[in-house]
Amino acid sequence: MTRLAYLHEPGVLQNLKCRYDINEIYTYTGNILIAVNPFRRLPHLYSSHMMEQYKGAAFGELSPHPFAVADASYRHMINEGISQSILVSGESGAGKTESTKMLMRYLAYMGGRVSKAEERSVEQKVLESNPVLEAFGNAKTVRNNNSSRFGKFVEIQFDPRGQISGAAIRTYLLERSRVCQVSDPERNYHCFYMLCAAPPEEAEKYKLGNPRTFHYLNQSNCYELDGVDSSKEYLLTKRAMDVVGISQGEQDGIFRVVAAILHLGNIEFKKGQEIDSAEPKDDKSRFHLKTAAELLMCNEKALEDSLCKRVMVTRDESITKSLDPVSAALSRDALAKIVYSKLFDWLVDKINVSISQDPESKSLIGVLDIYGFESFKTNSFEQFCINLTNEKLQQHFNQHVFKMEQEEYKKEEIDWSYIEFIDNQDILDLIEKKPGGIIALLDEACMFPRSTHETFAQKLYQTFKDNKRFSKPKLSRTDFTICHYAGDVTYQTELFLDKNKDYVVSEHQALLNASECSFVSSLFPPSPEESSKTTKFSSIGSSFKQQLQALLETLSATEPHYIRCVKPNNALKPGIFENQNVLQQLRCGGVMEAIRISCAGFPSRKSFREFVARFSLLAPEVLSKRNNYTEVTASKKILEKSKLSGYQIGKTKVFLRAGQMAELDALRTEILGRSASLIQRKVRTYLCRKRFILLRLSAIQIQALCRGQVARHQYEEMRREAAALNIQKHLRKFLARKAYKNLYFSAVSIQTGMRGMIARCELLSRKQTRAATVIQSHCRRFLANRCYLRLKKAAITTQCAWRARVARKELRKLRMAARETGALQEAKTKLEKEVEELTWRLQLEKRTRFEESKKQESERFESTFHKMQVEFEESKKQESERFESTTQKMQLEFEESKKQERARFESTLHRKELQFQQLQFELQKLQLEFEESKKQERETLESTLHKKELEFQESKKQERATFESTLYKKELEFQELQVEFQKMQLELEETKELLIKEREAAKKIAEQVPAVQEIPVIDDELVNKLTAENEQLKILDMGAEDQKPQQQTMPSSLSTTMSEVTSAEIPVIDNESMNKPTVIDDESINRLTAENEQLKALISTLEQKINETERKYEETKKLSDERLKQTLEAESKIIELKTTVQRREEKILDMETDQKSQQQALLSTPSRKMPEPLENGHHAQLSSGPSTRLGREDSKLRRSQTEKQQPESVDDLLKCVAQNLGFSQEKPVAAFTIYKCLLHWKSFEAEKTSVFDRLIEVMGSALEDQDNNDHMAYWLSNTSSLLFLLQRSLKASGSMQKPPAGASFFARMTKSFRSSSANLQAGVLSQVEAKYPALLFKQQLSAYVEKIYGIIRDNLKKNLSPLISGCIQVPRISKGAAFQKCEGLQGYHSPAGLWQSIIECLNKMMGTLKDNFVPPILVQNIFTQTFAYINVQLFNSLLLRRECCTFSNGEYVKSGLAELELWCAEADVEYVGPSWDELKHTRQAVGFLVINQKSKISFDEISKDLCSALSVQQLYRVCTLYRDDNYNTQSVSPDVLAHMKELMSDDTEDDGGSSFLLEDDISIPFTMEDISNCHQVKEFASVRPAEELMTDPAFQFLQD
Repeated sequence: MTRLAYLHEPGVLQNLKCRYDINEIYTYTGNILIAVNPFRRLPHLYSSHMMEQYKGAAFGELSPHPFAVADASYRHMINEGISQSILVSGESGAGKTESTKMLMRYLAYMGGRVSKAEERSVEQKVLESNPVLEAFGNAKTVRNNNSSRFGKFVEIQFDPRGQISGAAIRTYLLERSRVCQVSDPERNYHCFYMLCAAPPEEAEKYKLGNPRTFHYLNQSNCYELDGVDSSKEYLLTKRAMDVVGISQGEQDGIFRVVAAILHLGNIEFKKGQEIDSAEPKDDKSRFHLKTAAELLMCNEKALEDSLCKRVMVTRDESITKSLDPVSAALSRDALAKIVYSKLFDWLVDKINVSISQDPESKSLIGVLDIYGFESFKTNSFEQFCINLTNEKLQQHFNQHVFKMEQEEYKKEEIDWSYIEFIDNQDILDLIEKKPGGIIALLDEACMFPRSTHETFAQKLYQTFKDNKRFSKPKLSRTDFTICHYAGDVTYQTELFLDKNKDYVVSEHQALLNASECSFVSSLFPPSPEESSKTTKFSSIGSSFKQQLQALLETLSATEPHYIRCVKPNNALKPGIFENQNVLQQLRCGGVMEAIRISCAGFPSRKSFREFVARFSLLAPEVLSKRNNYTEVTASKKILEKSKLSGYQIGKTKVFLRAGQMAELDALRTEILGRSASLIQRKVRTYLCRKRFILLRLSAIQIQALCRGQVARHQYEEMRREAAALNIQKHLRKFLARKAYKNLYFSAVSIQTGMRGMIARCELLSRKQTRAATVIQSHCRRFLANRCYLRLKKAAITTQCAWRARVARKELRKLRMAARETGALQEAKTKLEKEVEELTWRLQLEKRTRFEESKKQESERFESTFHKMQVEFEESKKQESERFESTTQKMQLEFEESKKQERARFESTLHRKELQFQQLQFELQKLQLEFEESKKQERETLESTLHKKELEFQESKKQERATFESTLYKKELEFQELQVEFQKMQLELEETKELLIKEREAAKKIAEQVPAVQEIPVIDDELVNKLTAENEQLKILDMGAEDQKPQQQTMPSSLSTTMSEVTSAEIPVIDNESMNKPTVIDDESINRLTAENEQLKALISTLEQKINETERKYEETKKLSDERLKQTLEAESKIIELKTTVQRREEKILDMETDQKSQQQALLSTPSRKMPEPLENGHHAQLSSGPSTRLGREDSKLRRSQTEKQQPESVDDLLKCVAQNLGFSQEKPVAAFTIYKCLLHWKSFEAEKTSVFDRLIEVMGSALEDQDNNDHMAYWLSNTSSLLFLLQRSLKASGSMQKPPAGASFFARMTKSFRSSSANLQAGVLSQVEAKYPALLFKQQLSAYVEKIYGIIRDNLKKNLSPLISGCIQVPRISKGAAFQKCEGLQGYHSPAGLWQSIIECLNKMMGTLKDNFVPPILVQNIFTQTFAYINVQLFNSLLLRRECCTFSNGEYVKSGLAELELWCAEADVEYVGPSWDELKHTRQAVGFLVINQKSKISFDEISKDLCSALSVQQLYRVCTLYRDDNYNTQSVSPDVLAHMKELMSDDTEDDGGSSFLLEDDISIPFTMEDISNCHQVKEFASVRPAEELMTDPAFQFLQD
């Protein structure tokens, strides 16, 4: 405000009003902050982003704000080690409490200490103590609903590091009289109304109810506040007490005391039976007396005596004196006031104990929130004390302001001795001087019992009748008036004596000290004077003066800062600015006095550079190069030419007296006006002459053009008549020939299509018949074979059954014969011998027969299998020959048709050439226009044909390449599967050899066993069954062994068929690609329009043939796929046969063991038991499933070997990876090496492993050097690549279904063929089922990617931040090139240098990221967020700093943005992306600043066209802050501003007001899917691992 041209009361008011209208509620007056209460929420002014803006900013650099005052005090304390204080003053309702909260918030933000979990910090406790103090120390007054009725000085203590280490709250001057006396429409303290509105159970506990029933509350008719719910406030206060640390028992004691005070107020007295005695008036009074005694937990009778009696102690005895009802009421009120005062002091002490002070702290910042100057219609003792406080603070304020002025003048070394300083010491002497001051006289009057307010007033009149500051009102005998610095205030003395008395009644002290409630007794500890039993007088005025002196001593020990709060209107409504009210508050707050002190000296001051830049127009000679003026001499020359006097020239500034700045501006405006008139005259002359010359030239040109147009028109008509005849003739001929050719080509194309369709149908029918015959033959053979096998099996079973039946009959006959006679014993023995011989013969015959049948069956199976194989090969050869013949036929037909078309085309071309020679003479006149049109058509046709040809060739090449690659992959996978199958066959053969050995051992044992002496019919029957089953199993076994060559021949057959397909397909493509360009060889084709249609027809035929070849290619491909499926199915059947053979062999072994055990059971001697068959049988059972067990043992063996090698290998890997391994094929070597090692070690499938933790440790140690962007970019590339590889390889354990246990090997092989995709390429990646450690490692790796990304982004922002701060405002450069720089002044950077530095920083970062091959998506996000950060910094500076929102600054920033735009255009779009769009806010705001004639632009044009990205609040801010420092042009019209203000008010009602500042985005803008999408698996196919590890034998797998 001191920079105003006219520094007086109207100018100050106008400035405050204009700023208040645009919601600029804060204004500086020197170092004093004026805060005008807006009576609305403005959350955008107090956000965390706003605190970040003011952090470290110089005072006055940004817009006025309490954060700036708090930051200045904090910086002074840190830098100079001097304690600071911030004095917040103003009248009730001006917003002192809110300003104090904002100050403490900012100090907590700057010095906040990180607290432990569940522990509240010091600053949090200080902020959360406000609700408790407001509940017990705030009340509604005439001017404010939440007025603080006490002074609060918050000491925030700091440690040497600048962090908050402790705090303390000092309270001053609590208005105790309000407890007992309340005037309408004010209220008592909030706590009384909160307790009355407590929940019913608590209200019943304290016997409270409606506040209208209590005497201390019903003296006023105001019981409730608008928008305030007392019950909710009660709960909030209790919660705040919990936070502060007040226990539930202490809370109960507090509310007991508050309720007891209310009940004490309802005790009324009447005259007692004795003279001058008092007693409770009625039962109601006794009820409240009893309730108060219960709440205070004291004796009811003792409480009544303490109120109605006094004990006077003499030398000899103690005398009890009764009090009259009036004195008893005063005693009651005195008790209520002292109890409430003690309670408030206890709360403050409790809060201080909870906050915990730091006794070792040497630095503090104190925030003083105290009531301002008050002047009402009725001013009592409270206003007298408040105004005394403000007088003392005003004296301190005046001394500080005058001191600052003195320091400024001394620093600049100017003469200031004549400046007068007015002190208010005479007012302070009038009030507090001893022994003749007002307070001393008041204390003296209070000591005399018979003194009244009238005698006190007369004493004042007599004492101060000659004092200029004291006067007596004419119409009153007891009032007096004091002339304060803010104005005259008349005080009423009626209650001065009562309010000044502060008796410490010994009866009250003893009564409450003896209370059974520990809380109440703690409020009244025993005092040393307790034994005297006397009533001691204590003056409130004297204690008030002592507290005030202590406060001033504290303030004097600190460096003060001032905030003056102003209430714009008494209605407490927004948008109303009352000039008289504001002016009175400015006077009361000392603002006008500070302005007067400033005006008494040199209120206007500018630096030499600014002064010359603005007023050099007054003396143009100072800018000439000849004079070579310095800035100091130029300033003196300007002032001398302006004929000013009284100014001073300092070391760095020009100091002007009040009004001189306005005089210089008037002279400047006058010169600018004269210059403008001269410029207008010259410009008008130039424009008129230019217009005349243009008119004359235009007339001459129009005449010439008209004549030429008439001549051309006549010539054109003659030319058209001659040309029309020729055109009609040739057009009729052309149309007739075109119709004929269309019919001709249509007929030919229809004939060729029909012939081709008939040929294809015939070929298809032949194929179907041949395939049907083949299917029928195979089906009939299969049915006959199956019928034969069934008949054979049935015959064998019937034979076995019949033989068993015959044997049983013979056995019965023999047994009957043995029973009948014993004489046939000899015959029996003979028969037994014969039977034994027969049985041995039968066994021999069966063995021979079994071997013969086995040989016959094997030969039969081999012959049938050989036949099937021969038939399969013949059918395959026939299919391949058929396919080759069809492809050759198609190729021949295609070549023949092409030759015919070419011959036809040549013949037609020859005929056309003849016709063209005949018509050439006739078409010479139209040749030029015709040739140009034909050239264009020819070029388009050639380009289209060429494009189609290239597209066709590329598509065919791609298809051929993909087919060859897939074929190669399939062959590789099939070979791998074949190798594994051979391994399984070897294992199966080994198991068979074991089984054969066991059989031979069993046969040897069986031969050693003697024959059974009983009838062996049962053994014969078992042997028959077993031999039959063995024959079947052997047949199956031989069949399975015979099928091995078929399986081994499958890969070759598959490769031959696929090679045939490719060999048959590829020549067709080559022939087409070679013969196709012959269509457009001759340049003479395009000379006639008819030839275009022939070319199009030829192209269509070629495309049809190409489609046919493609269709045939697809058919052959389908056939090859079907054959592949058939071979796979055949091999799967072979595997199934193998498994069945294995199972049957196991059954045979089991049956053989059972048979041997039965044979052993039939032996007669017990010594012939043999355990060897059992052992062999047991061994056979253990050997079941040899292939699976061997595979498991092999895998376990390999895993154990890798686990043993891992510790040493992991150490080598970590040592190697910790180094910079560089890149291979633009991919990081370290990431690929880690992936290959983990995959080989099977770490992803391990349940427990330490490899991942050690890798994370290596990465964490690598991130210690966070300032090295090259190092960070290297690790960002590695971590992102490794994360991509893990994402494509790992799958969760529950996500993949395991194959069924019974699935065959070739079923899994076909499944792997189908599930193979482009992501899993052979030799690069393989999917594994990941366990928990691998998944956890993947999550940690993604976190490291985000962390490294954030480090690089923040490093770039940190490097750009100082450069951006310099680019916000135009560097100050002197206008005159001849100016020499003053001594001690440093040079300024060039305007383009800072922007060039930003671009160099961006180029450096881009080069670093590209050199380390960081994925483009990450680079793009880094630069996008960086440009967003630049946009936030520039745009917020425009909105916060008025000096930045100028026309010249807009041009400067616009030129810098053009440099950034050029950089974005030259950079790769892949790496920059939409970064330029992030600067839209700054671009649009700067574009608005540099346009002319803003006052003519409407709101719709601004919001929709110019600044579509800006909100209404931002537009309003830019429009109000704008100023033209070059041409003095105006901003937008007042109507547009009014419209914006209406929209802003509507928005604030809807959403509570949003911040107009932009916030920097620090989130992670990408996902892991984005990283995986920017990589491709094939890019890693040619990456080589680390060379250091490949030489190590433990890492030989890296060479595979």
